Amino acid sequence: MLSYQALVNKIKQGNFAPVYLFYGEEKYLQEELARFVSAAFLQQESDFGLEKLAGNTLSLEEVLRRLGETGLFASRRLLIIDNPPYLTPPKKAEEKAGPWDEGTGESPEKSGIDLLDRYLEQAGRDDPDSLLVFLAERVDRRKKLFKLIDKKGAAVECSPLKGEALAAWIRNKVSALGKKIERPALERLLAAGDHNLHYLSGELEKYCTSLGEDQELITARTVEALFSGDIQGDVFKLSDAMAEGNMAGAHSLLDLLLRRREKPLLIFFMLVRHYRLLLQAHCLMEDGLPQNEFVSTLEVHPFVARKLREQAVSYDRHTLEEVILALQKADQQIKTGRIEPSQALKLILSRIDYVQSTDCSGV
Repeated sequence: MLSYQALVNKIKQGNFAPVYLFYGEEKYLQEELARFVSAAFLQQESDFGLEKLAGNTLSLEEVLRRLGETGLFASRRLLIIDNPPYLTPPKKAEEKAGPWDEGTGESPEKSGIDLLDRYLEQAGRDDPDSLLVFLAERVDRRKKLFKLIDKKGAAVECSPLKGEALAAWIRNKVSALGKKIERPALERLLAAGDHNLHYLSGELEKYCTSLGEDQELITARTVEALFSGDIQGDVFKLSDAMAEGNMAGAHSLLDLLLRRREKPLLIFFMLVRHYRLLLQAHCLMEDGLPQNEFVSTLEVHPFVARKLREQAVSYDRHTLEEVILALQKADQQIKTGRIEPSQALKLILSRIDYVQSTDCSGV
């Protein structure tokens, strides 16, 4: 199997496989790869050479016959089959009932598989003038059809991107829009809580449009000014305000989150998680853990680890422990229905401020 980036590199080099399978839960990546392959393969003929069909409307044999049809207005042809049933895992009842191939749960599509095998053999010898692309959320890797595509074509698992894989995707997206992104801006996006690709794509397009023609670099300041919403980043800001004793600023940030219709329970969960990480970071600093080991120990993004270290300096251990106890008490009150989550958030800010001020005064 190929990785997302490996496939992109092959396509950029003009190296096409006769059949592709893009599968996994990240539907946006599937569609993006299909568009990328189509644009590179069909070029100016994309209006006439591209056809997309629902997988449940055609058998595999019918798909291959359709692929072989010659077009009147295009010399090349690309056929996209969305969610073909002959690649998905069998239902339990079907798996028991059979008849299945070699106990693998494979539906009898032998004639279609044989046709595809012959098509791949021929395409492997010639420069292909037609491509076949399958899109599927779930596949059965035991099936002969999957193994055939993986061996003689290209199968790419489209799972949610994280870390450097997500960073590479962002850089590619920005480059396709004719711009560049600096590393601090990239880290700011990676540290955000929402890595939905549809959402990030819209954000990147917004940044690039805001730069105009004269500027080509997306900076951290660009992201800070235009980012639509990052609950984790806002919780950092809220915690900063609390550490500085800026209650007005903390309540203003909380009001902003609530106006943005962020779920109060999610905000509360993020606050709990944040202060637990702060306590853990504080303990690690007390133990003398090297800075370069914080990321793996805390299991957070490097940007987040750096921010936690910076904030942990503003607290002592007892204060953080008392804050977490206050959060646990509020959590119990929310779960027992004694207080509404939005009201609990406002009260907990005051409670945290009280804990910090009494500890700072030596009480």
